Amino acid sequence: MTAGQNAPILMGAYRFPKLLTSKSEPVILGVLPGRVWLTGQGGVFFDAPVDQITAKANSTVGHVTLEVDGTKHIIAGVGSAKGGPFSPEQLQELQDSQQGVAADPTTQSLMAGRALFVGTPGKVDGTYHGGIQSLAGREIGQQRDFGEAMRELLTAVGVKL
Repeated sequence: MTAGQNAPILMGAYRFPKLLTSKSEPVILGVLPGRVWLTGQGGVFFDAPVDQITAKANSTVGHVTLEVDGTKHIIAGVGSAKGGPFSPEQLQELQDSQQGVAADPTTQSLMAGRALFVGTPGKVDGTYHGGIQSLAGREIGQQRDFGEAMRELLTAVGVKL
């Protein structure tokens, strides 16, 4: 994949500032070969070449921790129960990106190139009812599937996991 030929692949995810917190926010993870960026509703968290990114993948849970310029960003497909929804602008950006990605046969070999991935807030809110809703909604499986697509995408553009 080369940046001149390919449209960026975007994934809607949730960013946690640290593990074991109930705070998450909807973000867009964007990639091109050699470059990764993360934007939220308030602006850009980072836009960096892959050699400036340290990454750790948790394949059991499905999240990825990206560290850029000393700041950690935990990226997951299922946000916290208190995680806000994606803005209409974020959803439109994700949908608009799919047209360019679908037109490029090289991106179709990646899970994130074949499907529009948009994270969702979780149901686990510390109550029994929230736990049951999480199990019924297959949130653990969703998170693992999302994590697999995200790890494959990051590896394809040069991030070492």
